[in-house]
Amino acid sequence: MSAAWPWVILGRIPRIVSIPSDAEADEAAFKAADFPIRVARPPQVAAVTVGPLAHPDPNEPDKYPYVLAAGPDCLLLNFAVAPSTGVDSAVSAQDRAYLVVARGFRAGGGAQAQQQGHAAVPVGEPIPVRGRDDVAMPAGYKALRSVGLVASYDGRYTVAELVVYNGADRASLLRFRSGDDRWTRTDLSFPLAAEHSDWVPYGVVAQKETLWWFDLSWGLLSCDISVDDPVLLFHKLPEDRGLWTVHMPVQPDTHRCVTVSHRELRYVEIILEDRGGGGGSDKEAAAATVSMWTRRRIAADPAGWEWQKNYAVSFEKIWNDGTYKDTGLPRKVPVLSAVCPSNPDLVYFSLERWLFGVDVPKHKVMEVADEPHELVNLPFLQTPASCRYVHAWNVPPRVAKDLGLVGFSSSDEDEDQAEEMDEEELYKLGLEVAMGMDPSTLKSEVDKFFEGPKIPSPEREVMNQLRPPFSFCLTEKEADADLRKVDRLVKKRRLGD
Repeated sequence: MSAAWPWVILGRIPRIVSIPSDAEADEAAFKAADFPIRVARPPQVAAVTVGPLAHPDPNEPDKYPYVLAAGPDCLLLNFAVAPSTGVDSAVSAQDRAYLVVARGFRAGGGAQAQQQGHAAVPVGEPIPVRGRDDVAMPAGYKALRSVGLVASYDGRYTVAELVVYNGADRASLLRFRSGDDRWTRTDLSFPLAAEHSDWVPYGVVAQKETLWWFDLSWGLLSCDISVDDPVLLFHKLPEDRGLWTVHMPVQPDTHRCVTVSHRELRYVEIILEDRGGGGGSDKEAAAATVSMWTRRRIAADPAGWEWQKNYAVSFEKIWNDGTYKDTGLPRKVPVLSAVCPSNPDLVYFSLERWLFGVDVPKHKVMEVADEPHELVNLPFLQTPASCRYVHAWNVPPRVAKDLGLVGFSSSDEDEDQAEEMDEEELYKLGLEVAMGMDPSTLKSEVDKFFEGPKIPSPEREVMNQLRPPFSFCLTEKEADADLRKVDRLVKKRRLGD
């Protein structure tokens, strides 16, 4: 069984480091990284820290900034200027907000920092404030929970906001791409113009280059933001899970979650039995289930999409399992926290400040935190570790390697990363793997690559005819020379960045 790529449950509200008062500490602050992270593996919570000079206004730093989105080796943070806070303006964007991208994480300096699992970004990149030079561009952000991030492992990224005008037949997609100096605007046909319900954004997730905006009360909007002429699509929640057919919890994000796992979009919900009496009884708790659906393109569906149900498991089965009894936790319905990015069966819950991971189809607890979680720097008491306050994030590749968190693995998360690595790095990795094979195994792997699935086609016949005879064999000296050359190219390219 291949190992999954290492990941963390990242707290969305960072720690804050105050500006020191004496001159010596001032100098240290200038040298400090803007966004250090303590890398703690699940089911613990990893914490990002905001350095004293990372705030847009260091003299009046935001007490509660907020991680809006996370991508490969990249975080998007929202800051506000006092008396407003980043976490507040992420919910209600009437206050002025400043976005900062933190990318290019490295393991913390020194052996001790690496041993303690620290990573950092030297300096954050501020996103230009809109509306100053372009009157056609909306000033500020209409809804910060409609701001998403698409990023790649080579450092490129796009920040995008979907502006919805309830009751109108158009919406606006506002995009800022790394390397540009301003935002662009594209007006889109709005698929909900005929509906009589307002769109209330709860967040955004990225699946490759597609952003999925979600209103947990009734559906999702999706759009490939990489194309010049994007199209906005609407997707209802599965099995009539809309607010007009079910009772919605006071805080929907404690029981509902939209995420990406195993490279596919997932909708997860803790479903409570609604008996119309406002319940909370033991019988109603026992009837609660956790369910997951996957959104997929299906040719047989006239709309091209459908929800496929993965599982629906009662908490009664989970509570009755010996692995849950061993935790000592009570038989209470927990808060939905996160889904493992590489294994959709592994879901994390929070109960009385304890995080634990459950293989839901097997109704077994796989791991439980050895201490209560610490959602640091929270502005509210009794804040649940829901998807609003934590985020499942793959550890950046260079950090994972430096901290010794990953070895050879063929998991799907690795394949995602390999698709976006430098060509030189891919070549180097390929040579390293090839050198570990005997000639017959290597020839077999090449044959499999060229043959692919056993589906006859004229194109495959032509490809096989043009395929050169197999003669790939490197001596150890030749392979070492190639690897050293590739290593020099990679280092030179990175220094040039």
